[in-house]
Amino acid sequence: MLADRIARLTQRRWWLVLIGAALIARLAWAVALAPREPRFDERDYIFHARTLAEGKGYINQEGRRTAYWPVGYPLVLAICYRVVGDSLLTGVALQMILGVATTALISVIGSEFFGPRVGRSAALLVAIYPTHVFYATLHMTEPLFTLLFVISAALFLKGLVRGAAATAAAGFVIGLAALARGVILPLPFVLLIWYWHQKWSFWKILTRTTLAICFTLIAASPWLARNHGLTGSWHVTSTNGGHNFWIGNYPGAFGGPTAYRTEINEQLRTPVGSIPEEFFPDGSGWSPSQGYSLGLAAIGASPTRALRLAFQKVTYFFALETDGVLWNLKGLPQPSKLIAVVLLGIANAAYLFVLTFAILGLMGTPRTNPFASLFLVLTGYLVLVAVVFVGDPRYHYALVPLAAIFSAKGFIEDWPVLWKGMKENDSGVRRRLFRWAGIVVVFFMLMTANVVLKFLEFKAHLALPGTIPHSLGYDG
Repeated sequence: MLADRIARLTQRRWWLVLIGAALIARLAWAVALAPREPRFDERDYIFHARTLAEGKGYINQEGRRTAYWPVGYPLVLAICYRVVGDSLLTGVALQMILGVATTALISVIGSEFFGPRVGRSAALLVAIYPTHVFYATLHMTEPLFTLLFVISAALFLKGLVRGAAATAAAGFVIGLAALARGVILPLPFVLLIWYWHQKWSFWKILTRTTLAICFTLIAASPWLARNHGLTGSWHVTSTNGGHNFWIGNYPGAFGGPTAYRTEINEQLRTPVGSIPEEFFPDGSGWSPSQGYSLGLAAIGASPTRALRLAFQKVTYFFALETDGVLWNLKGLPQPSKLIAVVLLGIANAAYLFVLTFAILGLMGTPRTNPFASLFLVLTGYLVLVAVVFVGDPRYHYALVPLAAIFSAKGFIEDWPVLWKGMKENDSGVRRRLFRWAGIVVVFFMLMTANVVLKFLEFKAHLALPGTIPHSLGYDG
């Protein structure tokens, strides 16, 4: 009934409701977190934004040119600093705008494919989705990357009916997204799978994919050229890729992003001798390929361990959501453990709801639906990136808005059909219910396995002398 009432709203009233809900949720959270100070990666992003805004260039703390952190978010934040002033409130306002824009776009995409009942409900779900609300006070790349990611998905879908122009625009947006998170740069190559699923001719698949690749490179090429002068490589959007590859594959890794300085230093000394401390802070003192070489050597030394790590990284990708809460609370003078538990419960209740009903919504969507197949291709690509590098629940952040559309469809349209069929003892409905339950159980097992992994990782690293686990607040 609520979905019906939302669908009947006029366009003007609907946008007022949606934007109001998204803003009020984020403003309330921002007020509650007013005493918070930025921590961890946030400090680097803010530092780079300030040096860019002041015209000093993209430099590190020592004043040397660097390419370690992706430039996209600091550049956008620097523009905001120049326009409205350098303040933590500027960063919060930027994250709010990005979140609201993503919410509005989900309303458009969902309504176009599944009607206003589903599209508007999905958008409202994203507007108040706890983890996305919590990121409004974090100076992190996820909100910007997610907006660009969703825009590119919308444009690729438009390209099916609007032609080459929309595909070119989608490729260009992917190039911009790569400046916020470099691992997205090869995504256009994966579109071959999606275009093939649309039963296009070989020539059409080749031309569209090539078009997307070309415009992706056009968008990213200025920064690639700049980094070529710094690193000697044409494919580097940021030099932290090798570092992350090593963190995700070094002997003793558990698959997650937590970096323990003491242990990684020891592992580095084993294969290559004494490594200068510059390997770690921002990448300006080490070769970007070094981390890849070390990681590949570790994989070659123990393929079995690498296969086990691949599974562990998948569990980290789909793990329960913690960063939105914990990163925020660690920036407070005296965070409450009780509040942390409550917020984590709320965040993950929402996550489990979206995941569970998104699976049902996807099951009830025809295989020929281009949006469903694109979503699966995008999900598969991001999971593969995590398997290669390192897993983290932050990496499924960009998928949540798109998943919310299928979740709303599953809850509003598919669940009532299942419920009615169960009451009528329909054998076909029962089989579908069992398939849904089986897939959901697999994901729940992944999440449970990740909890166990995190406990084992915490226990293993706590025993290392001189090592402070990142989860306890290490701010290296």
